[in-house]
Amino acid sequence: MSELQRLLNDPRFRPAERLKQEFGAVPEAGPGSILRVVSSVQEPAEPASPQMQPHAQPHATPPAPPQDWDALILRVQAAARQARGVEAQAREREERIEHVLERVREDINASNERARIAEMQARDVQVRAEAQVIAAEERAKAAEARARAAEERARHAEEWLGRVQEAILAEFSDMTDQAAA
Repeated sequence: MSELQRLLNDPRFRPAERLKQEFGAVPEAGPGSILRVVSSVQEPAEPASPQMQPHAQPHATPPAPPQDWDALILRVQAAARQARGVEAQAREREERIEHVLERVREDINASNERARIAEMQARDVQVRAEAQVIAAEERAKAAEARARAAEERARHAEEWLGRVQEAILAEFSDMTDQAAA
């Protein structure tokens, strides 16, 4: 892209410079060779002219015909259009990638948030379960203590009932013996 921009900014390819060359001004060295390089990209190379051979005397390069310059300008414009198209596609892809990355970031953040909420809920459930287990253990201990106390009271009650029975039998045994006789 920078090479293309450099060519577009080159004063030799501006219309005012072309007019100077068409009306007899001596062309600067190089544009003809640039034109040949650009045209050789799409056309087969032409055999070197005797003027371009290394043992020949250097001559002034004749000005290129205007249609060559027009073709160069058309090629430059086509290359610029293509470069703009490629750049637009690259921007579009970059925007799509950025959009996908943003969605991925959002999904990751949402997943992290869901995981955090799930962890909090799991901790809450665990705390409640532990509290319920502790409460159940305490209730079981209390029930066992009440059962032991009830058994102790029942044992004492049986002892007292046995004593009462003995007392009754002892006190009323004379009467039962007389009634039987």
